[in-house]
Amino acid sequence: MVLRTMNSHLGLLSCFIGWTIAMFAATPSPAAQPSPKRQPLEAITNAKWADYKSMYEKSPYCSTSEVTLWTCTVGKKTYSLCSTTQVTRKSGYIQYRATNDGRNEFVFPPGKVPPAGFFKYSTSANGDASIEFSNGGYQYSLIDPLRGNSTIEVSNQKRRSMINCEQGNQLLQLNYTMRLMYDSGVWEEYVP
Repeated sequence: MVLRTMNSHLGLLSCFIGWTIAMFAATPSPAAQPSPKRQPLEAITNAKWADYKSMYEKSPYCSTSEVTLWTCTVGKKTYSLCSTTQVTRKSGYIQYRATNDGRNEFVFPPGKVPPAGFFKYSTSANGDASIEFSNGGYQYSLIDPLRGNSTIEVSNQKRRSMINCEQGNQLLQLNYTMRLMYDSGVWEEYVP
């Protein structure tokens, strides 16, 4: 009798284990399931240039038809991030320009091309935003804190230096800037 009951329990246990294994085998892992495409808030994806135009300060190194997304002045040097008013993965551009006493010292990328593959934009929970790019073994980070002055961090494998701007921007946090970053495919959090 005890042996028959044990065999019966073992049989049920065996069926349960088999059923459990079959269920796990039939259920795709979370990584195998396609995740829904993430998008920023509607206030960002629906942001319009006309509604934000007056919030952008002009840099003398961005043309009148361009948006000054970010600018930094340190003595006679000015660093600006210029953009067309509309940027997608296939049209428009974002370009970094460094000038000394009004003369271009460095332009990246050298041509006016769509920014995907050249720039990476990110935001943090504290409201700070940054845009990064690499050139010639150097990593450049334009850091725009929600409070305080902007900075530029330049680093390579041997050293890192910080350039402290004379002013803050808070332009990389504007909804229209965020829309440009999303539309152009450089916002890391939303890159497909």
